[in-house]
Amino acid sequence: MEDQSSEHNPHHRKTFGELTRSFTANRTNLDRIDIADPLRGVSNPDIRDDMKQLFPISQTSQINQEEWDKAIILAKLGSRLPPLGRFTQEELDSLKSEREQVFFQSGILPVILTVALAAFLQGHVQSSINAGSLFESLLKLDATSDENEIGTRKKDWEIGGMNASPFLAAAIIGAPISLPTNYYIGRRGALIVSALLIIASSISSAFCHDWIQLLGVRIIGGVGMGIKAVSAPILAAETATGYWRGSILITWQLWVACGIMIGFVANLVIAKATNVLFLKQSDIETGDSDHWLALQLILGAPLVASVALLISVYFCYESSRFYMREESPNFDPNQALKILLRIRKSKLQALRDIILIRWSEKLKRLSESNGSTGESCSPEQGLTYASQLRVVLRLSLNQYRTLFKTRRLRNAVWSTSTVALAQQLCGINVFAFYSNVVFNGTDSTIDKPMLYSFGFGAINFLFCLPAMRTIDTFGRRTWLLATLPIMGILLAGAAGAFPLDDSTVVSPRVAAGISLILIFVAVYSPGLGPIPFTLASESFPLSHREAGASAAIATNLFFAGILTIIIPAMKQAFKTPGLLGFFAGMNFVALVLVFFIVEETRMFSLEELDEVYGQPKSKFAKYQLSEILPYFVRRYLFFQSGTKPPLRYDEWIEREQDLPMEDIDATP
Repeated sequence: MEDQSSEHNPHHRKTFGELTRSFTANRTNLDRIDIADPLRGVSNPDIRDDMKQLFPISQTSQINQEEWDKAIILAKLGSRLPPLGRFTQEELDSLKSEREQVFFQSGILPVILTVALAAFLQGHVQSSINAGSLFESLLKLDATSDENEIGTRKKDWEIGGMNASPFLAAAIIGAPISLPTNYYIGRRGALIVSALLIIASSISSAFCHDWIQLLGVRIIGGVGMGIKAVSAPILAAETATGYWRGSILITWQLWVACGIMIGFVANLVIAKATNVLFLKQSDIETGDSDHWLALQLILGAPLVASVALLISVYFCYESSRFYMREESPNFDPNQALKILLRIRKSKLQALRDIILIRWSEKLKRLSESNGSTGESCSPEQGLTYASQLRVVLRLSLNQYRTLFKTRRLRNAVWSTSTVALAQQLCGINVFAFYSNVVFNGTDSTIDKPMLYSFGFGAINFLFCLPAMRTIDTFGRRTWLLATLPIMGILLAGAAGAFPLDDSTVVSPRVAAGISLILIFVAVYSPGLGPIPFTLASESFPLSHREAGASAAIATNLFFAGILTIIIPAMKQAFKTPGLLGFFAGMNFVALVLVFFIVEETRMFSLEELDEVYGQPKSKFAKYQLSEILPYFVRRYLFFQSGTKPPLRYDEWIEREQDLPMEDIDATP
């Protein structure tokens, strides 16, 4: 009787269990397409009661009931603007500006700076590794020139292993342990750990005297690279609004490209200052102190960017979503709201986002409850540090275990890993990792490959800029499909331009080949450049964001490491034309993979992406074959301008399944 009376009492505050039962009763089918809206079927009073429980009045005394009611309306409207009557003109203007201006949120600038420095460091490390290959004679590599039956030398594999070690360490160790690291100390803490590891690696690299020592030291830096590559894009994705999340995430690739460019500038300056710039590679000698100094400075140069990253993290906000995972020992909704109030332009937008984050996380826990072990961690348990560590490790392992159990998560893994693989297949890292080797001949001084490498870095950086806004208007998938075939054609042309004997005699053909490579880099930069890390950071729900992102980024780094091992041997065996021709073909393989596997995610909030990944991949492939491919052939190959545009994917699914969209309850 007591329960019944309380249930009908309008002043009764529902317990968490009552809210969950009410929520479950209304969410009768968690697998339907409109699962994208975490508030569908949830009444406004239930949301209001939940917010009151989550934020006691004493802790939110500056927020009145009217503000909560407006925030609930906004949260339930999703991407639509609210009606004019209930909201002031100032509030409406703020909501419109959020859609129209990339950097409307002034509070996000410290986050952007931190992510930019983390990315810059990633690029600078790559440039350091790249230029270090020019000083191979100082690192006690195998001196014999004997070739095996496939035309490679032992030295080629030693160089490959030495340069691949940081990428393989990042993929196998760094990316996986980023998940418990993020769980335990947050995104900021993970960035601090990664910066310290790279500082240690940079200092140690400068004192290595052979390739084996350098390989071992680079493993330490690689672990830091892996942690950072997962943590920084997630921080950017979780801080940005859905409208401009892609543009904010472009910060990562843009500043990786900037780090590569400035790294090559630093290499040129160091080579000039130590009097090695105009030497041939064969003239670099072990006994010359200037030559050793040049190598030490090039390998230790990332130290400066690492220290800058440490300083910027101090001024950066933690992700609000980090504090909203209820089973985590770090659950602290008050801290999450405090961060959102600082980052968002208005209080109304901060309240809207805290509601969406809260109920999105609740839905994920509910939908996964059948597969859970029943273990939970309440923030009131008062865990010791050792107990927190055990809980964090258990939660991390559970994330990885469940990553392939539901269709929504499996599809996100397939899509993000496909794009990560496509970035390696396209051949860009032939130049990012070995431009100094590819452009260096037996009779050329090292200033030429260093200048070509700088040109590569500058073009990569400058042509990332167009993607700053178009990634959210033109779309991720569209950029990939538009650029991959062009990249394949350009690389094939470059392969045909280089001489078969790899001679460096300047000729119109060689100049044309280098020009085609630089155009290839320009086409790559707004497409496959930023999109792999963007998708990895945005495609997974809060409950599995770290595990999903680490899986996708580990795929990227692992294949980067494999390529780094085999490229020297491939160049030795097939020469530059064969190497470029192979990757020209791989661009078309990547095009087919993207066309049939990778969905579009632009303009969806992090919570709405469930709709994108909730359908079977076979259905997505059928949509491409039955709708997109016929339209493309008729419109662009046969120039039939009157061809009817295809249905959008969500509209096509509705037609196939006959699922009517439900109206949104926007009443107070």
